[in-house]
Formats: sequence, structure tokens, C-alpha cells
Amino acid sequence: MIADDHESDATMQAELVAALYATPGTVLFAFATVTVIMIAAGLLSGGDVTFYAIAAATAAIGCYRQLSYRRYRSIHLASAGPAEIRMLETRAMAGAWATAALISAFGSYAVLRYTHQPVAVLAIAQTIGYLAGISGRNGSRPLIPRGQMLIAATPFTLSLLWTLEPVNLVIAISVVLATVLSFSSARVIHQMFLAQLRTMRELEHLAANDIVTGLHNRRGFLLKIRAMAAGPLPVTLISIDIDRFKGINDSFGHDVGDGLLKAVSRTLTAELGPRDLAARTGGDEFMVATTRGLADAEALAGRLVTLLASPQVIGGRHVTATASMGVAPANCAPSIEEALKCVDIALFRAKLDGRNRFVTYTPEIQKEHRDGIALEVELRDAIGRGAFELHFQPIYDPRSGRPMLIEALLRWNHPLRGRVSPLIFIPVAERTGMITALGSWVLGEAIRTALSWPPEIGVSVNVSARQFDEGDEGDDIVGIVEALLRENLLEPQRLTIEITESSLIHDTGHVVARLAALRRLGVRIALDDFGTGYSSLSYLVQLPIDTIKIDQSLAREVGTSAKANSLMNAIEQLARDLKLRLIVEGVETQEQLALMKKHRVDGVQGFILARPMPAAELLPLIAGPATPAARVTRKRKASPSP
Repeated sequence: MIADDHESDATMQAELVAALYATPGTVLFAFATVTVIMIAAGLLSGGDVTFYAIAAATAAIGCYRQLSYRRYRSIHLASAGPAEIRMLETRAMAGAWATAALISAFGSYAVLRYTHQPVAVLAIAQTIGYLAGISGRNGSRPLIPRGQMLIAATPFTLSLLWTLEPVNLVIAISVVLATVLSFSSARVIHQMFLAQLRTMRELEHLAANDIVTGLHNRRGFLLKIRAMAAGPLPVTLISIDIDRFKGINDSFGHDVGDGLLKAVSRTLTAELGPRDLAARTGGDEFMVATTRGLADAEALAGRLVTLLASPQVIGGRHVTATASMGVAPANCAPSIEEALKCVDIALFRAKLDGRNRFVTYTPEIQKEHRDGIALEVELRDAIGRGAFELHFQPIYDPRSGRPMLIEALLRWNHPLRGRVSPLIFIPVAERTGMITALGSWVLGEAIRTALSWPPEIGVSVNVSARQFDEGDEGDDIVGIVEALLRENLLEPQRLTIEITESSLIHDTGHVVARLAALRRLGVRIALDDFGTGYSSLSYLVQLPIDTIKIDQSLAREVGTSAKANSLMNAIEQLARDLKLRLIVEGVETQEQLALMKKHRVDGVQGFILARPMPAAELLPLIAGPATPAARVTRKRKASPSP
């Protein structure tokens, strides 16, 4: 009974059947009206039982159609089988054609039996009104209105012609013309109905699905996941975020970015089963819902982390992109919306832990997340109130024992939390972008403090990777440093900017250009934590630096490890060949200090010489060389250098 090939899918069939039962109230009112008119005709005719019989049959058909509607309401069309669909269509067709037959019988009988009486006029008006009402109805099935027109118009037209009355002949011709027009328009109306239906389906598809990947979008995912979570099987959620996707878009273009999104979609589709659900819920964010247990879902997340990190060729470009994931059972919260927050918290933790991994949600992670949000609010307030201070730790020439450089170290003494380690609040400031304002304050305060020192002593300031991000012109680190030096009249060579390898990961070219601009100002550049990264040697070639600072982890091993001694000798020779100043951090014992003198390093820094201290305590210390006696008298409690 399906008319066209494009109507063959189950969803389209269900919608076409739904259209047949779309106006139950109108149908009920029409049957009631027609039945009353037929009873009225019986009264006008003086009690002709034929009219009463037709009225009773019409009322019975009306009840049948109401029962058919109730049956339709009891069936879930989206999951209905072909037999149920055909049954509903058959009932609608039988009811429509039976109604047409009764209307035709009413009109034909009245015209033939009461040709010149008012009851004939009433029946003709009712029949013509019914025929006019058929036009444009049941657009989902052209066979139904065509059948109605034939069943109702053929006997009625013949009855009109039989009377040989001129008026009836004119009416008959009008009915024939109307029937012909209805036949030709039924198909057009049906095609318009299908076009509208397809348009609505496309709009609904666009509203629930992502254009780029073809997966569900957030709206479609929420619609599906609610039904999925209401089922008998437990559901586990996996939230996926492509690491540094913006950088890929900016570097290779949006075509490559879209290609990467499609590649992720294909990977998800290939790994998921028929009961799993995948969606693209944001620009570089995906979501998976699976009926696997938590352990199997974690195994799936582990495979996805590995697969998505594989190098790919997209648009002729070699692209390697990792992904961070959060995993959480849907029953971790009382609602799906809350569960989605839980899985996003786990994803957030995975990104904080270094990306390219998955983290499973636990209540402890949620507590840490809430603490982190609270710390972020307090940090923003502290920046606004100027609640930070700088401590300073001298770097000494190991041969003369005099300070050559002083490192500025940021400190935050929280009114409730106490002394908050930079290892805790600096990552929060970097993640939220507050490091720009905080870093500018540190630079300004360090430069102003250095003005009170002897002119041969410089100041060293750690600069975060985020301070090199490309932003507004007013946030450019080169412009900030230049303005501060000019405002405070500090000689540029007295300022050393310390960077780490992490500053170079995202956009090495941009960072190198900014460092070169700083060097042109006369500012010194130091590579901090040297020896801890995997690519430090290559950076020595690329970077416009004049100082390397050896990390304290290597300083501790020198003198106790043959490998550490060899490495120290190699670094020392490398610094001499490249004409770089060599400073060693974390010198904590007299033995280490003696070894550093032996290795002829340019500067040493550590607790054995001086701890970080406020600016007021620093001035007496830098007036002369560091001696053991002076160190003993100035021993104080302080936090270790970060």
C-alpha cells in the first residue's frame, strides 16, 4: 500500500499514517453534523425510515472511526511493524470509503425519491459539501480521496441525471468537473505533502545532528541519552576533547580541522557497537554513551586515546592530534544533566594531568574540582586586591662570593589557606588567563625593587608560557617589558627573563620571535630547568639566550654519579663553546658548592647560600659576599624556591 519508493522507510510510513489520523476532533464533529442532517431529512420527509437507517449507519461508521483512532493512539509508530502500519491504513481507508458510500446513498435516494421536495435540496447541499470537503484532505494517501470521490460522486451524479431536471443536470455537470479536478489534484497535493514532510524531516535532522561529522549534536545526544538511560542496561559516559584543536585549525586551516573532526568521527563509529551512541557536542568535543560496564568503558577509552593519537594525513598534511577523555557512569548523579557534569569534571582533570589520557570520575575528583573553582575565585580577588608579594633569592658568583643576580619569586599568603605554593596557584592563573595581569605585576614590582640594589646586580623574573600567547597589542610581553624599563629607568641588561621548555611547545616560532625582540631591547634571556626536558639541546640552537640554568635535580647527583659528572662536564663545555652563562640551581650543601666551583660555573643558587626573602631583608645581605657565618645568623623559615 506504500505509494512511492521514497516512502519505503519505516519512519516515513509512520508519519504518513499519522497524517491519516491527524484530525480526530474534526472527523467526530463532521459525523455528528451529518447524522443530525440525515435525521432532519427523515423528519422533513414525514418519517422515512430509510433516512433514519442511513443516519444510524453513519453514526456506526463514526464510532468505528473513533475506535480506529484509539487503536492508533495505543500503538507506538516509531517501533510499529509493517503489519500494524498496514492495519491502521486499512482501517482509515475502510472508514473513509464507507462514509463516502453512505453520503452518496443519502444524496442519491433523496434526489430520486423526493425530487421536488425540500429534503432533496438538503441532501444535495450535504452531498456537494462533502465532495468539496474531500478536496485537499488525506494528502498522505491519494488513493483515499480518489476512492471517496468515485464512491460518492458516481451514484449521486447518475441520480441527478436520471431526474432530467435542468437544475439537476447543471449540478451533475459541476460534480463531474469537480471529480475530474480532484483526481488530477490529488497527486499534486500528495507530492506537496511529501515535500513538506521531507523538509520537516531534514530540519529535524539538522536540529539533532552535526553537519560536519554526521553524528548527533548535543541536542540529539540529549534526546537519545535520556531514553538510553531509562532502559534496563547501565550506561557509561565518555567525554572526549581534542587537545589543542585551535592550534591545528590556525596552523593548517579549517578544512584540515574539519577533516580531523571527520576522522575522529570515523574512529568512534568503527569502535562503537550497535548499542553505543556517539555525538559531537561542541567545536572539538565529542561524547560517547555505552551500555558496557565501567571496566569495559575504560578499556574503550584507552583504545580511543591510542587510536586518536596516531599520525594521519588530512588534506595532504601530516597531522598528529591527541585527545583527553573523562569517563563516568551515568548513575553517578541523580539526573543525566548532573552526570554530564561529572564526566566533564573527569575530562577537565585529564587535561590538567597532561592531556592524551583518560580519567575516571570519582567523588574525590569532584571535590578537588570544586576546591579548584573556589581557588580560582579567590585568586582573582587576590589579584584585584594586590594580595601578592615578591621574595628574592640571590644567585652568587662561586669564586668571589658576591651576588650577581637575584631571582624574584612570587608568594601568596592566603588569609585562610596560609602560604599557597606557586606550584598550586600558578597553573590556575595560567589556565584562566590571569597570569597575564599577574605576570605584568611581577615584572613591574621586580624592576622597581631592583632600582634600590647596587648597579652591578640584576634581577631575574620567571615568565609563564601563557605570557607569550598572541593577544591584544597591549598584552604583548615585549611592549610590557619595554614600557616598564622606560618608566623605571632600569638598564635593560640588568633584567633577565627566565623561560622553560614548556613556553616553546605550542608555537616555537612566535616565542622565538618575542625573545629575539626582548634581546634587541638589551634584556637577557635564561633557559630555566635545563637538563629536565627532552629537547633542550635543540633549543640552544634556536633560542636567542645568553644563560642556562641547570635544574637542581642534576645538581644533587653531581659528585655521587659518574653519569651526572659526565653530563655536567659536557654542559659546562657546551656553555663555554656557545658563550653562555651557566648557573646551577638547588645547591644545598658545602660539598655541592665546592663541586660547582670546581666545574667553573658562573653562578650558584640554593639554600646553603640564601633562602628566598622579602626585599627589606635582602638589602643587608647583598652588601657583601656570602659567608657561612652570615648564613647562620640569617637562617629563617621560608618556602622552597619553586
